[in-house]
Amino acid sequence: MMFLTKDEVAILTGKSRRTQQKQVLEAAGIRYLENGIGELVVSRAHVEQKLGGREETTISGTTPNFEALRNAS
Repeated sequence: MMFLTKDEVAILTGKSRRTQQKQVLEAAGIRYLENGIGELVVSRAHVEQKLGGREETTISGTTPNFEALRNAS
C-alpha cells in the first residue's frame, strides 16, 4: 500500500486525535496531506525514509558536459 492506514498513523504517532497526530508528524519532519474528508494521508515511502535514517536524494541541476565527450574522441 502506498499510504499508511489510519491505524498505522495512530501507532506511528501514539495519538488517536488528528490534531495531535499532525503535531507529532510535524515535529518529526514527516510530511502529510489532509484529504477531502480531513483524514491524514502519509506516504509510506517517506516514513520509511525518515525512520530508516536515509538522506533524501535530490536531482542535481547540473547536466553532462557533452562538448567534453565530443572532444575526447
